[in-house]
Amino acid sequence: MRPRAMLGLLPADLRRLARDELLVWMPAVPLAMALAARLGVPALLRAVGPGGAGAREWAARIDVAAFAIVVPVLVGTVVGFMLLGEKEDGVWSVLAVTPTSLRGYLIWRAAGAVIVAAAAGGVCTRLAGLDDLGAARTAVLAAAGAPLAGAAALSLAAWAANTVQGFAAVKLSLIVLVLPAVAPRDAGVWQWPLAAIPSWWPVRAYWDLTGPGSWWPAWLLGSAAVGLAIMAVGLRRAAP
Repeated sequence: MRPRAMLGLLPADLRRLARDELLVWMPAVPLAMALAARLGVPALLRAVGPGGAGAREWAARIDVAAFAIVVPVLVGTVVGFMLLGEKEDGVWSVLAVTPTSLRGYLIWRAAGAVIVAAAAGGVCTRLAGLDDLGAARTAVLAAAGAPLAGAAALSLAAWAANTVQGFAAVKLSLIVLVLPAVAPRDAGVWQWPLAAIPSWWPVRAYWDLTGPGSWWPAWLLGSAAVGLAIMAVGLRRAAP
């Protein structure tokens, strides 16, 4: 898409989001999660005292699950439902016969979801304050989780038939996506089947970024590759 066309869509997107009773509250959820984590988790850790190593382990799991998995999926869900609504309203059919191709439009939407998810994930991670990653490593973690947004957006657009089906798919997918965050960290070869789950890659990046590991560049690249593969399949189905 041309830059002028991209910029022209932004005000329309904001107006549409404000009018949609289903989606208008969703952008506030990541900030609410970050504030709840900032206020609630430290209080829990103070309550369990210095012997609560298990509680601190679960605080880290909450950190990565909430801000490297759930936040990107929420961003992708908002974009995916907007695309699904446009498909139901016949907008895709109109785009197919304009200079702005449907494929290019969907790619732009997915890219926008990834960028917004990276920014939202980084801001919410810093706001929650559950780790000491620092700005640079927080940016790496946010980048590792961001492809989930594009994958969620194009998956909803490609496979969901309506909004009700889309919500059911999001709920089920979140159950699967949080599994790597609650799985044992050092499961040896038994952890590799989880690599088929897209969220496994940002979770592995998180453990390396917060610990002595140095493999986080591989996990970052793996997350990008898996996310792009899912987006390519969704794009092929939505715009053959």
